[in-house]
Amino acid sequence: MTLNFTGTSTTALSNHSVRENYFCFKILPDPEFDKVADRYTTNLVTGVINVVLSPFGVVANLLIVWVICRKVSLRTPLNLLLGCLAVSDFMVGLVVQPSYVAYRLTENQHMFVPCALRLFYSTGFFMCYGVSLVTLCSISCERFLALFFPLQYQHLIRYSRVIKLVIVIWIVNIILTVLQWAHNEVARGIHLVTWLLLLLTAVASQLRILPIIRRHQKQIKRLHSGGRPSCQRSISSHSQMQIKFAANIACIVAVYLAFNLPVLLITAFHQIILIDINTYNLYSWAETAAFLNSSVNPVICLWRVKAIRRAVRQLWPRAGNGRRVPGYLSSSEIPDNDVALVRFRRRQEPQLVFVNSAIFSTNAELSEK
Repeated sequence: MTLNFTGTSTTALSNHSVRENYFCFKILPDPEFDKVADRYTTNLVTGVINVVLSPFGVVANLLIVWVICRKVSLRTPLNLLLGCLAVSDFMVGLVVQPSYVAYRLTENQHMFVPCALRLFYSTGFFMCYGVSLVTLCSISCERFLALFFPLQYQHLIRYSRVIKLVIVIWIVNIILTVLQWAHNEVARGIHLVTWLLLLLTAVASQLRILPIIRRHQKQIKRLHSGGRPSCQRSISSHSQMQIKFAANIACIVAVYLAFNLPVLLITAFHQIILIDINTYNLYSWAETAAFLNSSVNPVICLWRVKAIRRAVRQLWPRAGNGRRVPGYLSSSEIPDNDVALVRFRRRQEPQLVFVNSAIFSTNAELSEK
């Protein structure tokens, strides 16, 4: 009886393993475990790189999300989208990179990876990668509207609408990722084609923004060379702010393209155009480069966005007296514990800037006359 029971259990486990492997083979690319020896070194090196980068990406992106959620003055549509990008990068460091390390090291040790681990890694990768790409496209379009349609911007881009957009971005990417389990080729093809279109949209919007940045910079230089300080303060301050925001986003988009374009092209060529790839080492290095972007993005955000950088500094007391210095972001900013006054100031600031601009413009015209 014992021998029969053991034989039956072994047969059941074997059948379950066959069904599991068939399910993975149906929805995932062939892993080619017979060629593991050819990519042993690449698996080991990229695994070590991701072990080092993963904790840094988790802490850095969590810091960005924390300061954006904590400070009322940072809750703007642009910062909310940057926060969504940071959440996606946080999930990459917390979920995707550890699963990648487990995938590659298990492959090196056993020359086989369980189906559950392969599904977990593939699902996390497609979901987080899709969210970051859609968010980046949304950020580029937001800057495009801010520069090309400044008067309609306040009516088109609202904080509540951006929150709904962020929720839709996550839901749509989760649905597209899960659909790959049912209709692999169709769903994955739609996913990858959508990524390519969004990437082209982001690049096109940045190409349209760059001439505006250069033109505004020339106008500001002419104001400075004209020797009219009042006009410089009133007219060029808003333009300088918009130019700086656009330049920051252009930097983030350029870095994103540099790190993520390889994996997107390799995946599209291999799984849509069905071009044979001689070695999966290309996948390993391209995916590692994409993961590296999740650690680079918060560094760029802290470097380029002064408001977020100052907010991070306020989290720790200054050395010496052990006392935390407020250091507000502007002369009109007040502490976040008085939310009503913060909202009141926000409603009043555009009107004050407009009145000052009109006054300075009128004085400049009178002086010219």
